[in-house]
Amino acid sequence: MKSHCLFVFVVFVALVAPAQDWQACKPEGDYSFNDVKAAVHRVTNSQLYMGWDEKTFNRSGDLVAVAVMKTLDDSEMGFPEHAQEVLLILRSAFACPNRCVKVIDDRRPRMTLLLLGHLNDITRGKMLADIEEAKQFVLQQASKAN
Repeated sequence: MKSHCLFVFVVFVALVAPAQDWQACKPEGDYSFNDVKAAVHRVTNSQLYMGWDEKTFNRSGDLVAVAVMKTLDDSEMGFPEHAQEVLLILRSAFACPNRCVKVIDDRRPRMTLLLLGHLNDITRGKMLADIEEAKQFVLQQASKAN
C-alpha cells in the first residue's frame, strides 16, 4: 500500500506540478497565455482594438480561441457585438499563421473551429453567414501554413 501511495505521489508531481506554470511560459518573442487573455479582455470590454492587441493575436494563432473561451462566458459571447468582436479576433489570429505564429501547433485551428461551432450554437444561428465566412478564412489561412 505504501508503494502504491508513493507511486501516485510521484506521478502527480511528475505530471501536474510542472504544468501549473505553463501560462507564464513563452518562447522568445512570443506571448504568454496571460498576455493573450488580457488582450481578449481589453478588446471585448473596451471595444478598442489597438495595434499591440492585433500583434498579440497575430502571433498566437489557435491559442487565441482558448483565451476567448477562458475570458468570455456564453452569455457575453451571445451578444451580437461580442460575437462580432470574437470573429474579428479569430480572423486576426489567423491573418499570417505561417509567418507570425512561431508555435507550429497553434497554426492549426483545432480550438478555433470548435469555438466557431459553439459561437453559432449560442447565437442560435443568427450569425451563421458571418461565422461561416470567418471559418473559411481561417481554414484557408491555415492551409497556407502547412
